[in-house]
Amino acid sequence: MRLYTITILVLIVGFNTLLGAVETKENLITIVSEKDATGEVKKIYDDIQKTFGMVPNAMKHQSISPDILKNSWEFVKLTLSYKDFSPKLSTMIRLLVGGQKECHYCVGVNEGMLINMFKLSMKEVDALEKDPKSAPLNNKEKSMLLFVLKATKNAQSVTKSDIDELKKLGWSERSIFEGVKLGATVVAFTITLDTFKVAKD
Repeated sequence: MRLYTITILVLIVGFNTLLGAVETKENLITIVSEKDATGEVKKIYDDIQKTFGMVPNAMKHQSISPDILKNSWEFVKLTLSYKDFSPKLSTMIRLLVGGQKECHYCVGVNEGMLINMFKLSMKEVDALEKDPKSAPLNNKEKSMLLFVLKATKNAQSVTKSDIDELKKLGWSERSIFEGVKLGATVVAFTITLDTFKVAKD
């Protein structure tokens, strides 16, 4: 898992360096750099560094509140261990939920992962963003993807039949909850990343 996540981050940084040449943003909130980190923030940064090989801006922008940074990092580690969610499915959830909220950081990072890690062409990524039903996933995973998008776009629209359909495909209630929680966490990230104009890595 560690080698996989390090590879992901290396590829993401390269992809977003190109994107960063098009759009430069100035952070509107103080972000603690690795060299200035002390105490709990340094401890968390060291853990992130060991896992990813770097500390992404998506994590660093929370450093002004060490408690929130710690809780957020613990959740990220938890999502990496979700046994019912393939990395490809999780990436598509992050991309499309972020896209719904027009989060440029989320879109850039996860487009880079789909292209570099999962070998989708830019044409396939564009098709996915225009029509999530075109996702190159099996029927079970695609149903979860569409469900999470529905829940994060309009939670009130979810019905018991939606849950029942997922169960018929083999999703447990725990996994259904975890999927929605992942999508909801992406929404929370999009709000803070865009509010404080966090720069791409």
